Amino acid sequence: MVSRLLLPASLLLACRPPGPVAISAEEIGVVAQSAAIEGRDGGGSARAFGRSVWTYGDTVLTVRDERDANWHHNSVSWTEDGNAADGVSGFVEPVDGVGAPRHLIPPSPSEQAYNDAHAGDACAETPCGARWAVWPGTPVWDPRRERALVFYGLIHAEPGELAFEGGGQSVAVWSALEEPPERPVVHAESAHPDLIWGPDDVPWGTAAVIEDDHVVALGCQLELLVHRCRLARAPAGRPTEPTAWRYWDGSAWGADPARAVVLFDGAPIVSLSWVDHLDAWLVVYSPPFDHDALARTAPALTGPWSAPSRLVTAPEDDPPYDVMHHPDLEEEGGRVQYLTWSRHTTGWFGTEFPLVRVVLE
Repeated sequence: MVSRLLLPASLLLACRPPGPVAISAEEIGVVAQSAAIEGRDGGGSARAFGRSVWTYGDTVLTVRDERDANWHHNSVSWTEDGNAADGVSGFVEPVDGVGAPRHLIPPSPSEQAYNDAHAGDACAETPCGARWAVWPGTPVWDPRRERALVFYGLIHAEPGELAFEGGGQSVAVWSALEEPPERPVVHAESAHPDLIWGPDDVPWGTAAVIEDDHVVALGCQLELLVHRCRLARAPAGRPTEPTAWRYWDGSAWGADPARAVVLFDGAPIVSLSWVDHLDAWLVVYSPPFDHDALARTAPALTGPWSAPSRLVTAPEDDPPYDVMHHPDLEEEGGRVQYLTWSRHTTGWFGTEFPLVRVVLE
């Protein structure tokens, strides 16, 4: 018998089962947004702390915060509105001492000092505009411990289009809705002591879930123009311990991340959930520079994953890079899914999130 791992990638792709079929897809409105927000991206959501909790990446405010800034590298909002059929509204956001929306995960003291030194056109240190940013993923609710885990990437950015690079990945522990998640110290001697994985590692936490009291994380890494997605897991009670993590090598969970096998080609932003209607795991994403929102399914997180299928094509001129589906809003056991992505409106970073209702076969 020829080993499956030795088959050409093109043949493996041809052998994949088909992905889920969308019988309809309709934009039904836009997600409600605070007047204090000019624009933001990301927008993954999950049921956590008894609410629908949404997390975002770079966020531009229409007001100044208590540090006299209007640019945040992440933010959060939540709502008790779990019925998306008539739109999603009623959002609440944590605010600072002057009433401005605040970060979900604030910069560390050293990151804030670096950002302050590089702020403004006449900055103390060049290049002006350089910054450290924390980009969070979708919260992962841990019901046994009544807390959420938030994977995040530490990003170094400089002025210019796409002028940013990853500094590493880690997991923040969120124990109280009104308080920021904690970034535990992992490597005390490191310049970034909170990071579990470094800049050259797979960006674990592209999407994540809790299964059998383990936190299971996809990591989708750019390789030869495509994002290759692999799988890792750790006990849900020990997610910030580097030695607790194991990596799927195609037949077993091992301690060597270099042996993690590619499950499918995805994107840098992916959403993941179990769908009863499909009796399968579902991932939704949009490949870079593509207008299609794609989906794959698998009977187990370890696969085999289906071929991609198209759920909807975004009509905007700019391709959507942050397509998400929202498991906390699904209906009929997941037969009805809701998708969003950030869509440019006005100004440099003005955005809104269209709400698209997708009915699966």
